[in-house]
Amino acid sequence: MTKTQRRFLTPPSIIITFIISVLGMEYAQAETVVSSAISTAGVVPTKASLPVTAAKVDAKSSTQSDEAAKLNAVPTIVSSSCMTCHGQQGITAPGVMFPNLAGQWAFYLRTQLYDFKSHQRADPMAAIMWGMVAPLTDAQIHQVATYFSNQVRNPGVSENLKRVEAGKKIYEGGLLKEDVPACMACHGPTGVGIPPLFPALAGQRQGYVVNQLNYFKLGTRADDPDGVMRDIAKNLTSEQIMELAAYVRAL
Repeated sequence: MTKTQRRFLTPPSIIITFIISVLGMEYAQAETVVSSAISTAGVVPTKASLPVTAAKVDAKSSTQSDEAAKLNAVPTIVSSSCMTCHGQQGITAPGVMFPNLAGQWAFYLRTQLYDFKSHQRADPMAAIMWGMVAPLTDAQIHQVATYFSNQVRNPGVSENLKRVEAGKKIYEGGLLKEDVPACMACHGPTGVGIPPLFPALAGQRQGYVVNQLNYFKLGTRADDPDGVMRDIAKNLTSEQIMELAAYVRAL
């Protein structure tokens, strides 16, 4: 096996992270089913118990509705600041250079906000966010990240079919000769990312993705863990970057 082939293989840590993530979701679903089964096993409803049960169900539904309302309530900081560029639900206007935030992992959003606040993220457009994040408290950062993570992601759109097809090949299979691994190894086969470290890309604005890959390629964005994105992007051509951006926009 050549050095290039060894480097092309997906790192074990990425595979382990993916397996843990999948198993974690399956475990959570299984736990919910088991808990539900245990709570109802052997219970025979009676006329006397029915009103009480109904009251409990109504109370639970009311609590869940209240919690859902809280999650979807627009925080003051969002309506007064964030929505100007990112939209009230975290979906930006077509053609702008600002990213969609809807449905992004909360941990990743918090990380980026703190990177802006510390100026660790210093790409050419970062200064816009420096000023916006500077006055935010930890509670507000958590509130913003939680709110946007609970919004519905922007639906994918195919804007250039030829580039979408070319980008799909890179995203799913990588580029062996260029030492570029498959993007799906970290960002998932459907582009929804692998929490907590790997962000969702599905439906992201094409212009934003092009800019960020170019920033990584040039080294002007350097907040990627262990320089992984810089190592990958430096081997991509301008056309390949456009193709990848077109594909993730379509997801």
